[in-house]
Amino acid sequence: MLDFNEICSKANAYNDLSEKVREIIDKHAPLKTKYLRGNNAPFMTKELRKAIMNRSRLTNRYNRWKSRENFLKLEESRNNVKKLTFTAKKDFFKNASEDGIMTNKKFWKVMKPLMTNKGVLSSNAIIIQENNKLISDEKELVEIFSDHYINIVEKTMGKKPTSLGNPNDETKDKDTVLLIIEKYKDNPIICKIRENNLNHTFSFPKITRPEITKIIKELDTNKSIGKDQIPASFIKIAFDILDEPLTKIFNRSISENKFCEEAKTAIIPPIFKKDDRTLKENYRPVSILTTFGKIFEKQLKNMVEPFVELILSVFISAYRKFYSSNNVLMKIIEDWKKHLDDGDFVGTILMDLSKAFDFVPHDLLIAKLHAYGFDMNSLIFFYSYLKRRKQCVKINNFFSDFQVMLSGVPQGSNLGPILFNIFINDLFLWIEDSDLYNFADDNTLSTFAKNIPDLIKTLENDSEKAIRWFDDNGMMANAKKFQGMILNKNGRHDELHDFKIGGFTIRSKDRVELLGIEIDFKLNFNNYISKICKKAGGQLNTLCRYNKFIDFDEKKTLFESFIQSNFNFCPLVWMFTSPKSGRKIEKVQERALRLLLNDYDSTYDILLKNSKKSSVYTRIHRILAKEVYKTLNDCNPGYMKTIFQKTLRENPRRPNNLRVQGYKGVTYGKNSLRTLGTNIWNNLPEDLKSVSNLSTFNNLIKVWSDFNCTCKMCLAVGNINDPNDSIDPQGNFE
Repeated sequence: MLDFNEICSKANAYNDLSEKVREIIDKHAPLKTKYLRGNNAPFMTKELRKAIMNRSRLTNRYNRWKSRENFLKLEESRNNVKKLTFTAKKDFFKNASEDGIMTNKKFWKVMKPLMTNKGVLSSNAIIIQENNKLISDEKELVEIFSDHYINIVEKTMGKKPTSLGNPNDETKDKDTVLLIIEKYKDNPIICKIRENNLNHTFSFPKITRPEITKIIKELDTNKSIGKDQIPASFIKIAFDILDEPLTKIFNRSISENKFCEEAKTAIIPPIFKKDDRTLKENYRPVSILTTFGKIFEKQLKNMVEPFVELILSVFISAYRKFYSSNNVLMKIIEDWKKHLDDGDFVGTILMDLSKAFDFVPHDLLIAKLHAYGFDMNSLIFFYSYLKRRKQCVKINNFFSDFQVMLSGVPQGSNLGPILFNIFINDLFLWIEDSDLYNFADDNTLSTFAKNIPDLIKTLENDSEKAIRWFDDNGMMANAKKFQGMILNKNGRHDELHDFKIGGFTIRSKDRVELLGIEIDFKLNFNNYISKICKKAGGQLNTLCRYNKFIDFDEKKTLFESFIQSNFNFCPLVWMFTSPKSGRKIEKVQERALRLLLNDYDSTYDILLKNSKKSSVYTRIHRILAKEVYKTLNDCNPGYMKTIFQKTLRENPRRPNNLRVQGYKGVTYGKNSLRTLGTNIWNNLPEDLKSVSNLSTFNNLIKVWSDFNCTCKMCLAVGNINDPNDSIDPQGNFE
């Protein structure tokens, strides 16, 4: 039996507890080594493996002696392998459905790479180009990635990150924090923050045992384990034993203003983002922390988050409760439509930040925390959290040496995103004439004017201010990669315009990509719809190939997880697309339902009824009603209330109605969320609008379909088999 009082009294209590728990786990659930064979497919059986070996043997024999006898034996062997492969796959998927496919890792290991490239090939097959050579040796790769991540600031900007004092001596943390405060006290950035701070202050409260118990119970057991090799599932089993010593250790850490050193050790698997897989710059370093460290950071986040919400700009939309990329995209598009409906020109600059999380300078971040009202003890604690962090790169079974981070906040942690939001928050204080929208490292400037020269001048001036802010804050803004676009009410793009920003000429485009959505200058999203329909069509073809192996429930799960999800990402942003694109979306779903139900004769309405599904646009209308409910009940960002406005003069019979906002045109006025959302919401029954919580509203709106919407999109998709449109097997219109 462990003596937790003795453990908690030691100087390195965190490390000692981790070692004792790991010893117990190793004793009762030791790690086993498994050697993978060449044929290690999930559906592989002993009989099939022998048949494949026999086929290989006969193939070699036939290649040496090409006789008819050898050929016939080889053909017989090939047919036997095909037969056994089919049987093995059929049995594999049958067993997967019996075990419950949603939690069956073998099932998803087979199907996910076939349906999407997201989250696959992150560390299984990395080949990068270095010094004009292709490198695939994992021992070399881990060292290359480790050097890249640790020295990214120096390699990008030509100089190492600097720190005051001696950051490697934890006994000098308080002295170093005092030096930082003194150095930055007259800095214009810090002065600007202090001028706008509302005298908020923060200090860490004492952690209670029930708080730690709650976090342990909510641990995600599917997450990778860190350097401590302690699985979250074991901690959840022993929550009533470990919650008390962990509470004592965490409170002691806060009282001593020292973040546990072992909890700052991270394993970094390179996660591929996009574009060229052979460039190391396209792999994101995501930290896998120790299990106890995750618990501690989660608790710290819970304590800091309420205070941070008081100081953050409402237009910072990432890593916050009730905020999402969907919200910020809706706000941007609706603001543009409102100005276009008023007859103004609208312009936007999408600013590119390189490796924003990795560039955050620790000293300046501490100075900003002080300006926002964090007390001295919390500043020393956060300095201890940021400094002396160690990380190593892992690719399969190969690890690099551990190295100390010189700058940045850890990606994949609980505190990292909050600290990044605090760091970038004061950018909004410097942008005066344009609207600024932020989501993580994506920053979008937007403004409107009666003529294009004034529009360009405003965007150029505020872009220069933003670049100066990035430079002063140690960030790397690549002005050459900025994107610009100009929109006008008539939807014409006859002339391209240039922006002079950061010493570069940025040519306006007819379409830009923001947060995964391609936005065109007409705001009709036809090109984006074509892309997602093509992607869904390819996934449907994959489902067709596996149709003979999987049953209805498995096909339905794959349909909802991959194909339907293409149309569930930010649908309120692109819902006012052209009627042809609207029918294209419904046609893809119709094809999927025919495959799902094995029904190639019934009408689309009957398919929807038999599958208990709704049309895509009915689902979108429900999502719109849900967004209105969330906005009115403070479950959405505050800026959403500019889109859905509650009526000023209450109607006793309809107290929950929205104010009907006027518009001048159809394209950008009537076809907008502020108009359609109001119409849909005001036509809902009063008892549905007045339910007490979001969960109840979701359950009720799921079965509601009587929207009585007469917009052109609903009228268009009502007849998806328009004779004027043709569609190929991929789901693409010709």
